[in-house]
Amino acid sequence: MFQKSTDIYQNNTKMHKACVCTIGDEILIGQIVDTNSAHISRLLNKIGIKVEKMVSIQDDQSEIESVVSKLTEKYDVVIVTGGLGPTKDDITKDVLFNISKSKSYVYNQDQFDVIKSICEKRGLELTDINRNQALVPDNAKVFTNLKGTAPGMCFIFENRETESGLSLLFSLPGVPFEMEHLMEKIIPFIESKLKIDGIFHRTLVTYGIPESVLSQTIEQWELALPKSMKLAYLPNPLIGVRLRLSVYGMSAPHAEIIVNQEVEKLKAIIGDAIYGENEDTLEKVILKLLESKGLTLSIAESCTGGKISSLITSVPGCSIVYKGGITAYSNELKTNILGVSHEIIEKNGAVSEECVREMALGVQKLTKSDCAIATSGIAGPGGGADHKPVGLVWFAVVVGNEVFTAKKIFTGDRQRIIERSSSDAINLLRLKL
Repeated sequence: MFQKSTDIYQNNTKMHKACVCTIGDEILIGQIVDTNSAHISRLLNKIGIKVEKMVSIQDDQSEIESVVSKLTEKYDVVIVTGGLGPTKDDITKDVLFNISKSKSYVYNQDQFDVIKSICEKRGLELTDINRNQALVPDNAKVFTNLKGTAPGMCFIFENRETESGLSLLFSLPGVPFEMEHLMEKIIPFIESKLKIDGIFHRTLVTYGIPESVLSQTIEQWELALPKSMKLAYLPNPLIGVRLRLSVYGMSAPHAEIIVNQEVEKLKAIIGDAIYGENEDTLEKVILKLLESKGLTLSIAESCTGGKISSLITSVPGCSIVYKGGITAYSNELKTNILGVSHEIIEKNGAVSEECVREMALGVQKLTKSDCAIATSGIAGPGGGADHKPVGLVWFAVVVGNEVFTAKKIFTGDRQRIIERSSSDAINLLRLKL
């Protein structure tokens, strides 16, 4: 049995802290979605740097200068994206020139060669605007951008307030694929400059327990977690609630030991509600499960309109398991293709246990699959009644010769009802398997 020890459970190590800063009016007005911050944060976390803040700044020179200067006083790593293009509203480079107290601009030959090559390939004239993209402050560490015209830059400041005694200020283009390319170079550079202690994460994915109920169910377990461990709830209506356990500033082997201990305790509390880990989704897990058992799958959908099939076919290699699906929205298709009897629809309606059961058996027979899923419901906003309200969905799954049915009433708009129904249908098959 593993014994607790102070060197493992007491965590007095200070973490290197980071801030990710995006620049551009287009982000603040919602014209584009900021995916850069999420990507950068994931990479920094992997190497043991804790992102404490994300900031978005408008295209205003004095505002950028004020905010970024303050950030470099507080954080070991500051990564700025955006504002490096050739147009007049791209002012980040001039701001960094001032912050870093640079004396002059110099041409970076490597970046100039890339710019020249891009212009030649596109049949464009090499203008002064293009050439000026290769101008960089003379005290910048330059990272050549092979995917675009604006290079990445780093400015290094001495800083007694940070754990490292330094503040590394990076400036990257806002175009996501250019930023991602440059981050491949920047991560090793950061590791070479800072002594980094690790971050250990393990994420469990749950489904079928609302976040508030889950929190109550595991409250005592959560309160008893070691002080060195943090728990985060990450809810998502499609995939369920992710529970992320994190240990900062500890060696990976030690962190893994204590996290594994707590995971085993958690599994004893919520059991089958845990369906996977890290980046697992219900569709990935169900396909792996079916493949491991040598089983095939088919799907008959009404209210979900093909959403379940879309989720299944989004997973590479799904053809090993998935035979196909029928979106039978009309009663005519339910009877003519899936074999649902007219009597069932006339007596019970299309949104009924009897109908969805026949849909599942019908698509199983039609495709000769081992397993099947079927849905029928009222996604709204109209079409509901007192005895069959908007949000009512019937599910059926077939496993071999056994049929299982379930009923749910969902809330929300049409899209949310369709998405929740699709995930619930996949989860029902998972539980029955």
